[in-house]
Amino acid sequence: MRIIKAEGSHVLDIVRVHEKAFEKFFLTSLGTNFLRLYYSSSLQNKKTILLISVDKKNNILGFAMGTILSKGFHKELIKENFLKFVYQGLIILLNKPHHIIRLFNNLNKNQSNLEQDDKNYGELLSIGVSPEFKGMGVGKELVEEFEKNLKKRKCNTISLTTDYYNNDYAVSFYKKNGYRELYDFIAYPNRKMYKLIKKL
Repeated sequence: MRIIKAEGSHVLDIVRVHEKAFEKFFLTSLGTNFLRLYYSSSLQNKKTILLISVDKKNNILGFAMGTILSKGFHKELIKENFLKFVYQGLIILLNKPHHIIRLFNNLNKNQSNLEQDDKNYGELLSIGVSPEFKGMGVGKELVEEFEKNLKKRKCNTISLTTDYYNNDYAVSFYKKNGYRELYDFIAYPNRKMYKLIKKL
């Protein structure tokens, strides 16, 4: 098992891992084409770090994706790929109109407890391990390598968001690895989340 930087040719495999790892999550429900656009757009952005864990045959076991600067990252992605996101948005609007409302509300997190968060830190936005490789240390290695990459890019603070309820294993893992609670918040429509942060 080794960790390497992802390339454009890896995007479809990253999407497949995402779909298996996050089968019932909102982002997955937006569809394969939306996920392909999200990860390929992220890969093209200069602030993105996208790593993959591969076996000896270069099969992707897991991935970690994030940015060296959380502030404005998703808005920048949309701006850089505006027509592509508009097109995907229209498809979602026709097939699942309520999803557009949820997507918009989560991109514009205006809850009062977020107002003092300047987002001047790096952020691990998505980490996924294919279910058949869970428990083998893939996620731990990806997080550690992601943090090293942030430090190389002169970023000394990392954040991440994770579920508040029924998520003791993940929260415990992050806290054991130096993350602390920055705040909790409600994501639209009613999903309680932790924002965790760590000094590198």
